[in-house]
Amino acid sequence: MMDRKLFAARLSEARQKRAVELGRKLTQAEVSDAAGVSRSHLAGAESQHTGISLDAAVALSQYYNVSLDYLTGLSGAHIQGYENTAHDDLEVLLLKIWRAMSEEERLGLMALLKARIDTNAA
Repeated sequence: MMDRKLFAARLSEARQKRAVELGRKLTQAEVSDAAGVSRSHLAGAESQHTGISLDAAVALSQYYNVSLDYLTGLSGAHIQGYENTAHDDLEVLLLKIWRAMSEEERLGLMALLKARIDTNAA
């Protein structure tokens, strides 16, 4: 069974680190919106009052760029790599849009971007 106290502490730590990266306070509402997790689900997990679904835990680990093993206490290593971290709110939004797209839409977007880059390089 997952240790809710440790999970809550690591969620809180991850939110604080993300706030430092952004240079401002980061609310639960902002995190829930960006990660696609309900605010009440996030609040319950952060306060140790409720468990959390696997989908929500994965979404939060991706948003915070920490491993699921770290959040759940299976590992002490937390950062996956800075190069895989969204650097600002626009990158977070782009990632959210990308995840909502179908594979066909992604391939179409990549073809459009490649064509644009090839045109600019010429």
